Amino acid sequence: MTIFEEVKELVDVPTAARSYGVEVHQGNMALCPFHRERHPSCKLYKDHYYCFGCQAHGDVIRLVQELFRLTPIEAVKQINSDFGLGLDVDKPPDMEKINIRRQEIARQKAEQARVEHMYDTLLRYFTLLDKYKMCYAPKSPDDETDRRFVYALQNIGYAEYMLETWGSFDKEYQEEIKPEVDRIEREYKRIHDEWGE
Repeated sequence: MTIFEEVKELVDVPTAARSYGVEVHQGNMALCPFHRERHPSCKLYKDHYYCFGCQAHGDVIRLVQELFRLTPIEAVKQINSDFGLGLDVDKPPDMEKINIRRQEIARQKAEQARVEHMYDTLLRYFTLLDKYKMCYAPKSPDDETDRRFVYALQNIGYAEYMLETWGSFDKEYQEEIKPEVDRIEREYKRIHDEWGE
Protein backbone atom coordinates (compact mmCIF):
# COMPACT_ATOMS: atom_id res chain seq x y z
CA MET A 1 0.00 0.00 0.00
CA THR A 2 1.41 3.37 -0.99
CA ILE A 3 1.34 6.50 1.16
CA PHE A 4 -1.32 7.87 -1.22
CA GLU A 5 -3.55 4.85 -0.71
CA GLU A 6 -3.09 5.06 3.05
CA VAL A 7 -4.17 8.69 3.17
CA LYS A 8 -7.22 8.00 1.00
CA GLU A 9 -8.11 5.07 3.24
CA LEU A 10 -7.82 7.10 6.45
CA VAL A 11 -9.46 10.43 5.50
CA ASP A 12 -12.71 10.60 3.54
CA VAL A 13 -13.61 13.48 1.24
CA PRO A 14 -16.52 14.98 3.28
CA THR A 15 -14.39 15.06 6.45
CA ALA A 16 -11.51 16.78 4.67
CA ALA A 17 -13.80 19.24 2.88
CA ARG A 18 -15.47 20.34 6.13
CA SER A 19 -12.11 20.59 7.86
CA TYR A 20 -10.77 22.89 5.14
CA GLY A 21 -13.78 25.22 5.24
CA VAL A 22 -15.91 23.94 2.38
CA GLU A 23 -19.58 24.70 3.10
CA VAL A 24 -21.24 21.26 3.18
CA HIS A 25 -25.03 20.96 3.15
CA GLN A 26 -27.52 18.14 3.60
CA GLY A 27 -26.77 14.99 1.64
CA ASN A 28 -23.08 15.94 1.45
CA MET A 29 -23.81 18.52 -1.24
CA ALA A 30 -21.35 21.42 -1.08
CA LEU A 31 -20.83 24.84 -2.49
CA CYS A 32 -18.07 24.08 -4.97
CA PRO A 33 -14.81 25.73 -3.88
CA PHE A 34 -13.57 25.83 -7.47
CA HIS A 35 -16.19 28.13 -9.01
CA ARG A 36 -18.65 30.76 -7.82
CA GLU A 37 -22.15 29.51 -7.12
CA ARG A 38 -25.12 30.21 -4.88
CA HIS A 39 -26.53 26.69 -4.72
CA PRO A 40 -24.56 23.53 -3.84
CA SER A 41 -23.61 21.57 -6.95
CA CYS A 42 -20.61 19.56 -5.69
CA LYS A 43 -21.41 16.09 -4.40
CA LEU A 44 -19.01 14.73 -1.79
CA TYR A 45 -18.77 10.96 -1.73
CA LYS A 46 -16.66 9.02 0.74
CA ASP A 47 -13.85 8.39 -1.73
CA HIS A 48 -14.30 11.19 -4.30
CA TYR A 49 -16.07 14.40 -5.19
CA TYR A 50 -17.78 15.61 -8.35
CA CYS A 51 -19.11 19.07 -9.22
CA PHE A 52 -22.10 19.06 -11.53
CA GLY A 53 -21.47 22.74 -12.26
CA CYS A 54 -17.81 22.90 -13.29
CA GLN A 55 -17.04 19.15 -13.50
CA ALA A 56 -14.22 19.39 -10.94
CA HIS A 57 -13.58 15.91 -9.55
CA GLY A 58 -11.05 13.78 -7.76
CA ASP A 59 -10.16 12.05 -4.50
CA VAL A 60 -9.23 13.58 -1.14
CA ILE A 61 -5.63 14.21 -2.25
CA ARG A 62 -6.78 16.00 -5.40
CA LEU A 63 -9.19 18.09 -3.34
CA VAL A 64 -6.38 19.32 -1.08
CA GLN A 65 -4.09 19.83 -4.07
CA GLU A 66 -6.63 22.07 -5.77
CA LEU A 67 -7.65 23.94 -2.62
CA PHE A 68 -4.08 24.87 -1.69
CA ARG A 69 -2.31 24.61 -5.08
CA LEU A 70 -0.02 21.80 -3.93
CA THR A 71 1.73 18.90 -5.61
CA PRO A 72 0.34 15.44 -4.79
CA ILE A 73 3.08 14.67 -2.24
CA GLU A 74 2.65 18.10 -0.64
CA ALA A 75 -1.09 17.42 -0.37
CA VAL A 76 -0.37 14.07 1.29
CA LYS A 77 1.95 15.75 3.78
CA GLN A 78 -0.67 18.44 4.46
CA ILE A 79 -3.39 15.86 5.17
CA ASN A 80 -0.99 13.77 7.24
CA SER A 81 -0.15 16.79 9.38
CA ASP A 82 -3.64 18.30 9.65
CA PHE A 83 -5.37 15.06 10.58
CA GLY A 84 -2.57 13.75 12.83
CA LEU A 85 -2.30 10.51 10.88
CA GLY A 86 1.25 9.91 12.06
CA LEU A 87 2.37 8.51 8.72
CA ASP A 88 6.03 8.76 7.86
CA VAL A 89 5.92 9.85 4.24
CA ASP A 90 9.62 9.12 3.79
CA LYS A 91 9.47 5.48 4.96
CA PRO A 92 7.50 2.41 3.94
CA PRO A 93 4.13 2.26 5.72
CA ASP A 94 3.82 0.57 9.13
CA MET A 95 0.73 -1.57 8.62
CA GLU A 96 0.28 -2.17 12.35
CA LYS A 97 0.10 1.58 13.02
CA ILE A 98 -2.21 2.06 10.06
CA ASN A 99 -4.58 -0.64 11.35
CA ILE A 100 -4.58 0.89 14.84
CA ARG A 101 -5.36 4.29 13.31
CA ARG A 102 -8.15 2.80 11.17
CA GLN A 103 -9.70 1.24 14.24
CA GLU A 104 -9.50 4.55 16.11
CA ILE A 105 -11.13 6.41 13.19
CA ALA A 106 -13.87 3.75 13.01
CA ARG A 107 -14.48 4.12 16.77
CA GLN A 108 -14.68 7.90 16.47
CA LYS A 109 -17.13 7.68 13.57
CA ALA A 110 -19.29 5.15 15.43
CA GLU A 111 -19.33 7.39 18.51
CA GLN A 112 -20.25 10.43 16.41
CA ALA A 113 -23.05 8.48 14.71
CA ARG A 114 -24.35 7.31 18.11
CA VAL A 115 -24.41 10.85 19.51
CA GLU A 116 -26.06 12.24 16.36
CA HIS A 117 -28.72 9.51 16.50
CA MET A 118 -29.52 10.35 20.13
CA TYR A 119 -29.83 14.06 19.32
CA ASP A 120 -32.00 13.31 16.26
CA THR A 121 -34.27 11.18 18.45
CA LEU A 122 -34.77 14.04 20.90
CA LEU A 123 -35.35 16.51 18.07
CA ARG A 124 -37.94 14.29 16.31
CA TYR A 125 -39.80 13.74 19.59
CA PHE A 126 -39.88 17.45 20.43
CA THR A 127 -40.93 18.38 16.88
CA LEU A 128 -43.81 15.90 16.95
CA LEU A 129 -45.01 17.18 20.33
CA ASP A 130 -44.78 20.77 19.13
CA LYS A 131 -46.86 19.86 16.10
CA TYR A 132 -49.49 18.14 18.28
CA LYS A 133 -49.60 21.18 20.54
CA MET A 134 -50.12 23.60 17.63
CA CYS A 135 -52.36 21.54 15.35
CA TYR A 136 -54.67 19.92 17.91
CA ALA A 137 -55.27 22.81 20.30
CA PRO A 138 -58.99 23.44 20.86
CA LYS A 139 -60.31 26.24 18.64
CA SER A 140 -62.99 27.18 21.14
CA PRO A 141 -63.88 26.35 24.78
CA ASP A 142 -66.66 24.06 23.54
CA ASP A 143 -64.36 21.87 21.43
CA GLU A 144 -63.53 18.42 22.69
CA THR A 145 -59.90 18.27 23.79
CA ASP A 146 -57.80 16.07 21.52
CA ARG A 147 -55.64 13.51 23.31
CA ARG A 148 -52.64 14.50 21.17
CA PHE A 149 -52.89 18.05 22.46
CA VAL A 150 -53.09 16.83 26.07
CA TYR A 151 -50.16 14.46 25.56
CA ALA A 152 -48.08 17.26 24.04
CA LEU A 153 -48.80 19.62 26.94
CA GLN A 154 -47.81 16.92 29.44
CA ASN A 155 -44.51 16.04 27.75
CA ILE A 156 -43.21 18.96 25.71
CA GLY A 157 -41.48 20.72 28.60
CA TYR A 158 -39.35 17.69 29.37
CA ALA A 159 -38.62 17.08 25.67
CA GLU A 160 -37.57 20.72 25.26
CA TYR A 161 -35.31 20.52 28.33
CA MET A 162 -33.59 17.37 27.05
CA LEU A 163 -33.09 18.90 23.61
CA GLU A 164 -31.80 22.27 24.81
CA THR A 165 -29.38 20.83 27.37
CA TRP A 166 -28.07 18.03 25.14
CA GLY A 167 -25.09 20.07 23.95
CA SER A 168 -23.95 20.68 27.52
CA PHE A 169 -23.94 16.99 28.43
CA ASP A 170 -20.46 15.48 28.49
CA LYS A 171 -19.76 12.08 26.97
CA GLU A 172 -20.13 10.22 30.28
CA TYR A 173 -23.50 11.80 31.03
CA GLN A 174 -24.71 11.15 27.49
CA GLU A 175 -23.86 7.49 28.07
CA GLU A 176 -25.75 7.54 31.38
CA ILE A 177 -28.91 8.97 29.83
CA LYS A 178 -28.82 6.69 26.79
CA PRO A 179 -31.50 4.38 28.33
CA GLU A 180 -33.74 7.44 28.73
CA VAL A 181 -33.17 8.50 25.11
CA ASP A 182 -33.89 4.90 24.04
CA ARG A 183 -37.16 5.09 26.03
CA ILE A 184 -38.04 8.38 24.30
CA GLU A 185 -37.31 6.78 20.92
CA ARG A 186 -39.68 3.90 21.70
CA GLU A 187 -42.30 6.36 22.92
CA TYR A 188 -41.91 8.46 19.75
CA LYS A 189 -42.43 5.36 17.59
CA ARG A 190 -45.45 4.31 19.65
CA ILE A 191 -47.31 7.62 19.44
CA HIS A 192 -46.26 8.19 15.83
CA ASP A 193 -47.59 4.76 14.86
CA GLU A 194 -50.77 5.17 16.93
CA TRP A 195 -51.63 8.80 16.20
CA GLY A 196 -49.51 9.69 13.17
CA GLU A 197 -48.18 13.10 12.34
